[in-house]
Amino acid sequence: MSEFIQHLQANYSTLRKSEKKIADYLQLHAQERLDFSITELARRLKVSETTVSRFCRVIGLQGFQDLKLSMAASLNRVDEFKNIPPTIHEGDATPEIGRKLSESLAGSLAKTQQSLNVEDMDHAIDAIAKARQTYLYGIGGSAIIAHAAHHLFTKAGLNCVVYTDGYMQTVSASMLKPKMVALCVSNTGITKHVVDAAKIAAEQGALTIGMTSDRESALARASKICLATPLDYKDKPLYGGAIDAKVCQLYLVDLLYLGVLFKMGKPLKRNLKATADALGTYYNPIGIQL
Repeated sequence: MSEFIQHLQANYSTLRKSEKKIADYLQLHAQERLDFSITELARRLKVSETTVSRFCRVIGLQGFQDLKLSMAASLNRVDEFKNIPPTIHEGDATPEIGRKLSESLAGSLAKTQQSLNVEDMDHAIDAIAKARQTYLYGIGGSAIIAHAAHHLFTKAGLNCVVYTDGYMQTVSASMLKPKMVALCVSNTGITKHVVDAAKIAAEQGALTIGMTSDRESALARASKICLATPLDYKDKPLYGGAIDAKVCQLYLVDLLYLGVLFKMGKPLKRNLKATADALGTYYNPIGIQL
């Protein structure tokens, strides 16, 4: 842990609530440069520029530029892994890692729930429940999320397909029609083929749902509905999916599934029983009595 982050933690209790939001962000992004303006940081954290300036002075810095330099000087490019919770360190013992990981994931889920836009979620649930067909798109780590949604929706009897390579995403998106839905997953919101699929689907008249951590991203702009996880858990591109990010997105998928299940009611209950019966009869390799 860098001296700058240790200094932040030592002074954390003296900060105001709005200043603690800045400290939390800096700790979560301790291995990143502050390559944006004071205006952008204030916008991301929903605080005033005055609050950012006051925070800098409270922790003993002359201003925002001094903060950027301190963050840059604290970078440890060799020892730190990317896209793991920042509280977990290489030298931690397994029980300590387990405790820190469970706390991090619990906190990320709570923050996702607190920041949830219920209107957008209800709109997405309604769209999937009414859709003639739902197309699910994701690449890399986001492919896991798309496959999880496909598994749940298919067992409930919804008409849906999943594509996790860019070529087939482009091809299939061009075949979408009105009353169809494209659910496009990219935590960073900049995965080219997924963003392109959302744009193509929208041009074809389908309703597009983007699942991302960044409401200002290309995917969010290309989507009619944006289901957003907190920006704090945005992946560092090309380093693999962040642990917190995947859990937050799976939470949104499960919430979508439960919403559609309860909205459609009896037909989906029958479908779930039918798929369970079929699995019990035909996919029961060791003969367990179900």
